[in-house]
Amino acid sequence: MKRNRIYLFISITILFASACNKLEKEYVAPKVYTKQPTEVTITEASLVGTFTKGSENITVFGFEWKEANEEAWQTINAQANNGIYSSTIINLKEDTEYVVKAFIIDASNNRVEGEESRFFTNGTLTDIDGNTYLTLRYGRRVWMIENLRVTHFADGTPVEGRAGGANSDSDGPVYFHSAFHTPHLRDPNFGFLYNWAAAARAKDCEIRLVMLPFSHHQGICPDGWHLPSTGEWGELIAHCGGFENAGAVMKTSTWAESINTTSNPSRFSIEPAGWYYYDADRSFRGVFSSARFWTNTQAGGCCLTEGEVHSFGMVLLSDIQSFYSLSMLKSAGYSVRCVKNVW
Repeated sequence: MKRNRIYLFISITILFASACNKLEKEYVAPKVYTKQPTEVTITEASLVGTFTKGSENITVFGFEWKEANEEAWQTINAQANNGIYSSTIINLKEDTEYVVKAFIIDASNNRVEGEESRFFTNGTLTDIDGNTYLTLRYGRRVWMIENLRVTHFADGTPVEGRAGGANSDSDGPVYFHSAFHTPHLRDPNFGFLYNWAAAARAKDCEIRLVMLPFSHHQGICPDGWHLPSTGEWGELIAHCGGFENAGAVMKTSTWAESINTTSNPSRFSIEPAGWYYYDADRSFRGVFSSARFWTNTQAGGCCLTEGEVHSFGMVLLSDIQSFYSLSMLKSAGYSVRCVKNVW
């Protein structure tokens, strides 16, 4: 009987040890993922993390963040719901790059971190009329992320406005606007539409804008900024996924019947401001379904003849996600975005 008890004790001990080993082997670590921050402004950013639970309860959800050129991390905790958790960091610096990573800690004090994600805060730009625009850095260049709506050149010279496109046969600098493009009637991000004489501050052959990849020509832009070239547009589009895909990540939600409307993850915020075409109808076209932007690059590379009337623009339509470059009549009205001078 005593021997049987000893065997029973040994058997129970072995089973208990095996069970413990099994439990240890079955530990499953949680997983955490750092999402690209959303709703980023000049001074704030919304941070988002997602996770899958492991074999133990998670006790801490949080984020670490810092300026990209600093060593020390700051920590902020968050609350989770259905596999997602979020928090907001404040008091950030304008036009500054930050790094963020999500983390979680489980009941055994195991810490798991997601990959790092980087983002820039917005900057600001104020034109001579006092309009303030949000800006954002893409690579080494800083772009306006709203359409220009200024009515004067940087030195104070006025640009003639044509309400509804009336009497639009002037070859001088003109901006066009209708109810769609009047800031107090509509989202000011639609901006105004400018003919090329206004956008580039030049008539057909008063200057020679050669087709260089990156040429600074101020045009109607504020001091320290310039009308972008086709090369600069190409660089931006490449940064946002390439000509075939950039449109899908650069549109706002205001586009009509767009098969590619997204949440604007690039934050470039292209509005469907349409364009003005000087013809017998003197009509505004493509509002809510197209966007066209002037460049400083003239068709043909430079002003070849006194009859040169075209310049290149960048075009985006509602039913496709591809950008493309188009030689356009300088008498037409298109939107303008400006780029900060970089040498």
